[in-house]
Amino acid sequence: MLPAIGSITPSSNRTVERTLAGVMRHFPGVDSCIARITYYGPGIGQPKDGYDTEPYRHAAWQLGHANVGVVCWNGTRGAGLGLDADRRLCAIMSEAANCPATTATLDTATLLDRLGAKRIGFVTPGDTAYAAEAAAGFGRDLGPVRSLGLKDNLASAELTPDRIGALVREVAREGGVDAILLWSTNLPGWEVMAPLEAETGIPVLDSAAVGVWGTLVAAGIDPTRAASLGRIFTIPK
Repeated sequence: MLPAIGSITPSSNRTVERTLAGVMRHFPGVDSCIARITYYGPGIGQPKDGYDTEPYRHAAWQLGHANVGVVCWNGTRGAGLGLDADRRLCAIMSEAANCPATTATLDTATLLDRLGAKRIGFVTPGDTAYAAEAAAGFGRDLGPVRSLGLKDNLASAELTPDRIGALVREVAREGGVDAILLWSTNLPGWEVMAPLEAETGIPVLDSAAVGVWGTLVAAGIDPTRAASLGRIFTIPK
C-alpha cells in the first residue's frame, strides 16, 4: 500500500484539493486523503475565538481509517488564536488518527523562522485586522496588507491567480517585507508562487501549499521534488 497524507479542510473550501492535486503530481508514490469540518459563510460552524475541537477529532479519526501517516488542518484560523491553540489541536488530531498532526499555521511559523522573515506582508480575503492578528500570532511585524473584505469563505476561491498576483506585486512595491503570505487556504495562489518570487525576489507563501509542504515534511517525505512550485518546497525540514 502506498504511503498517504491526510488533510482536513473547511467545508466551503474549493482550493485545498486543487492545491493537493497540483503538488502531489510531483509525488506519484504518495496518496492524499481529504476530510472536511463544517465551516462556511461568515465563519459558521466554528466559534469566533477558539476551536470546537470535536469535528477535528472526528475528521482525524476518519482519516486514520485510511492509515495516513500524518494529518493536517489546512486552515489559517490558528495564527489569530495564538499558536498554542493549534498545538493543542494537533494533540487532539494526533491521538484520534494515531499519527503525527500539523496545521498550515504552525507550518507557516516554521517556514518564517527558516526564511528569517521578521516583517511580513499579506494578501487576505478578510480585513486588515485579520492580517494584523495573524502577524501578532506569528510574533512578526506587520507589513503592507491587501485585504478584500470578503465575509463568505467560499468567495475567496473565486479570485483568479492573476488578481492574486497583482495584489502581491502591490505589496512588493511598497517594500520592506521579508515574505508575503497569501493568507487563506481558499485563495488559489499555489500556481503563482514561483513566478512571483522570480519577479519580486521575495518569498511568497501560499497557505494551502504551505499546509501540503508541512504535511509532507511531517510524514518524512522530501518536499524538494516540488521545488519548481516555489521556494518553500526547497526547504526540506
